[in-house]
Amino acid sequence: MEKETSTLPESSQPHMKLNYLRPGDMIDVEFASATKVRTKLQLIGFDSGRYLLLKQPNPKTDGSYVDVLYEGNPVVVRLVIEGEAGECIAFKSKIRAVTNFPFRLIYLDYPKEVEQRALRAQKRVSTHIPVDVTSTAVQEGDRKKLASGVIVDISTAGCRILFKAQSNAGNVTHMNIKINIGSGSQREPLTLSGQIMNQRKEVGRIGIGVRFTDPEEHITEVFNHLLIDTDFEC
Repeated sequence: MEKETSTLPESSQPHMKLNYLRPGDMIDVEFASATKVRTKLQLIGFDSGRYLLLKQPNPKTDGSYVDVLYEGNPVVVRLVIEGEAGECIAFKSKIRAVTNFPFRLIYLDYPKEVEQRALRAQKRVSTHIPVDVTSTAVQEGDRKKLASGVIVDISTAGCRILFKAQSNAGNVTHMNIKINIGSGSQREPLTLSGQIMNQRKEVGRIGIGVRFTDPEEHITEVFNHLLIDTDFEC
């Protein structure tokens, strides 16, 4: 069947949204568990109104999911439907059945409700990456450490960093900075350059929004070292 036009009206019903899926699409599945278990699985197909059929994770390459693959376990499914602007849809379901022979498959209940929202222009990933932030002075090598904080979300365009509030904290908007990221696999810290675009005070904390100024190739290299995947966020 040929793929239909990908614009979706606001009033689309769940089965109308899911009709844009095609066998082979990769969808994001989060299993109910004491710890967060989230992975991408391949869609095999679906019977509208009855079930969705997914391929199980490969235990040889993806590890064991035996603790979450059982009948009745709730799941949250997230996926991106490509359109003029693109949108993310998500729904709650549960595992109807798990089969291992002749193929390793998962049956999910067909959703009764589907939530949707537009995608960001730049997809952001939630993180908890400790960093040291230094100001970049006019003279090369003359830098001053501002504070240590945590990157709480990041995209290829920029990030948001939270710090503990300090009584002597001043306005640092528009300041050029270096973000130093420690990495066990690196002899030297990974670094990203950026400019502070905004600064907001929160309860006991200060948050800054940073726009990266490094070349795209350098940003991609740092993301690869940190195993950050911005292909999907929902």
